[in-house]
Amino acid sequence: MKTLWSDTDAGRHQGYLAERVYSSRLLGANADLVLHGGGNTSVKGTWKDIYGEEVETLYVKGSGSDLISI
Repeated sequence: MKTLWSDTDAGRHQGYLAERVYSSRLLGANADLVLHGGGNTSVKGTWKDIYGEEVETLYVKGSGSDLISI
C-alpha cells in the first residue's frame, strides 16, 4: 500500500486535533480502509473545563460521517 502521508502537509496542521483531522482524511480517502458513512478515529489531549482547569480528554470522531470529509 502506498502511503499518502506528507510531512510537509502534516506540518501545516498545528495541534493534535488538526493532525488527527489530517490523518483521518487520508484514511478516508482509501475506500478499502473504511466503511461508507462511518469510521472512528480518536486522539488524547487536554481541554479546559468550565473552571479553566486542564483535564485529560479523549476526542472521538464518531460514526455517521465520512472520514474523508471530517
